[in-house]
Amino acid sequence: MENIFKYGYSCSLDHRMVIKVGSLDGEPKKPNYYDKLFKSSISECASFFVKIQCFDDEKPFGSSVTTSYKAFIKRWSWNEWVQLPFSFSDLPRTAVLGFTIYDCIGSGKTSIIGGTSISVFGKHGIMREGIFDLKIWFDQEAHPTKTPGKSPKDFDSVQQMQRLAKLAKKHRNGQLEKIDWLDRLTFREIELINEREKRESDYLYLMIEFPSVMYNDRSYSIIYYEPTSERKINFVSKPRLVKVPDCEILQVSNLSVSKLLIKLKFSSLFRIIL
Repeated sequence: MENIFKYGYSCSLDHRMVIKVGSLDGEPKKPNYYDKLFKSSISECASFFVKIQCFDDEKPFGSSVTTSYKAFIKRWSWNEWVQLPFSFSDLPRTAVLGFTIYDCIGSGKTSIIGGTSISVFGKHGIMREGIFDLKIWFDQEAHPTKTPGKSPKDFDSVQQMQRLAKLAKKHRNGQLEKIDWLDRLTFREIELINEREKRESDYLYLMIEFPSVMYNDRSYSIIYYEPTSERKINFVSKPRLVKVPDCEILQVSNLSVSKLLIKLKFSSLFRIIL
């Protein structure tokens, strides 16, 4: 078990941001959802694809990308690493990834199945790592605040899945002792528990995976950092005041007016002499 926290700065990573779209699991129990999702034959799955859009302060950040076409038979499983059109160093602190699932219903026509979203950085400014199961909000396009991927903690199944996810994160960060044979059995049991909980849920869940940063065979966490965040700005609490005289208030003759009057006076005298 390691007590050393290894990290790197986000501004130092000039590589393209990637995200893995895994699978879509769960079976909705409501009839209106069932008719939309399973309108084809039972042995086939509809041709779904996922659009990924990054947001910053609820506004689109960069262009969107989609998963490649894949024919599904019994399960929606992409298992595809999608490259986003920006680098890690370009990500803002409030970056949120939105995932919208579409169904192809005809030539050039699509319909929205649902959407979900998750922030790139956690509450402490550390970029997320590992696998996440995001709740799908039916008939809604992905939105940073309206379609949160993390479900509310009102259900026992959600609490169980989130508790196991936190334990897996501690194990990945080296906060729990690693025993190979026991770890294999434990993670397999966690997968079975998550699959069962998702099947018994009334929602669909999209499994995604954030990348891990490796250097010299060691895993590093990525912390959001701006290179100009430590720049010092001199603030003068009592600035020096500059006095500007006002001729009207001080009743002092205006130099420009006085100069003009003198010119007029001399010009009139010159005419009289001539």
